Amino acid sequence: MAPRFTTLLSLSAAAIALTLTTGTVNAAGYPEKPITMLIGFNPGGAVDTTGRIIADKLQKILGQPVVAVTKSGGGGTVMASQLINAAPDGYTIGMGASAAYTLTPQINKNIKYKIDDFTHLATLTYPSDAIVVKADSPYKTLKDMIEAHKKEHKPISFASQVSASRLMVMQITAKTGVEFKVIPVKGGAIGIQEVLGGHIDTTWSGSGWTEQVRAGKMRALATMAPDRMKDFPDVPTLDELGYDFDFVDTFMLSAPKGLPADVLAKLESAIKQAISDPEVQNTLHDKLKLLTKYRDSKDTVAFLKAQHAKVEPLVAKLK
Repeated sequence: MAPRFTTLLSLSAAAIALTLTTGTVNAAGYPEKPITMLIGFNPGGAVDTTGRIIADKLQKILGQPVVAVTKSGGGGTVMASQLINAAPDGYTIGMGASAAYTLTPQINKNIKYKIDDFTHLATLTYPSDAIVVKADSPYKTLKDMIEAHKKEHKPISFASQVSASRLMVMQITAKTGVEFKVIPVKGGAIGIQEVLGGHIDTTWSGSGWTEQVRAGKMRALATMAPDRMKDFPDVPTLDELGYDFDFVDTFMLSAPKGLPADVLAKLESAIKQAISDPEVQNTLHDKLKLLTKYRDSKDTVAFLKAQHAKVEPLVAKLK
C-alpha cells in the first residue's frame, strides 16, 4: 500500500474517531447553553407557576438558565404545536397539561399531532378539583342537586372552562337523564364568581375552589379525580357515586420527538430531583393546592395513552 494512501486512511480514521469522541463529549456536557421552557398557559395560573418553580430548580441542578416563555392558548395546544417543530436537542422543552395531548386532539380535528409525536419527559402535578355550589345552596350532595332538578324538570346551569368538564356533565346526564345548561366561561375564577353571585347553579374548578370552601363560601359535591383528595377526604369521587368517570388534567413536561437517549436521561434525573425537593413540594401544595405525582418518561406515555382511551368513547358521542 502506498505511503500516501496509508496516511490518508489514518487521517480519515482519526477524523472519524475525533468526531465520535467530540459527539460523546458534547452529549455528556449537556446542557452547554440556556434551555427554553415554553409554557402553554397564562402567567399566574397553576400550570405556569408549576413550570416557573421547576424551571428555577432545574437551572440550579443543571447549571444553565432555564428561561420560561409564555405560549398560551388552546388549553396548551398552541405550545404543543410550537414544541413539535423545535430541534430535538434538549434545549427546548414544554410545560403543559395532559388534556392537550389526550382529549383536545380528539375533539378538535384541526390539531394533527398525536401523543407519540413528542418525547414526554415527566408528569409533575395535578389540581385538587371539584364540582362546587354556594355554601347556602340547598344541595348538600350531588344526588340532592340531581334529584331536585329531575323533580322540577329543569336543567342544571353549569359554568365550564374545560372540555373534560363538559364530558363529565354529559356522562351524568347519560346516567340520570338530568340535562345541564353548559355556559362556557374563560377561566375557573369566572365560574366561581358566577356561582357565588347566584347566577349559575354549579361549576367545576381545578383548584380555586379550595379557599372558598375553607372560608365557608362554597361546598364541594364531588371530584373528577380517581381517588379522594387528601385535604378533602369527605368529597366523594364520581366513580364512587356510580358515574364511571374520572379525568385528571395532569401538568407535565414534554420535548420534541427524537430527543437523544442520554439527554433524555439527564433531563429525567434533573426533573425528578426538582419535583422531589421538599421546598418545591411544600410550595406547590401550600400555595397552589396542587398535588404532586411524578412519573418518568415511560410511565408518562402510558398514562397519556390510558387517558386517551378512557375519554375516546365519550368523545365519539359528541359527534
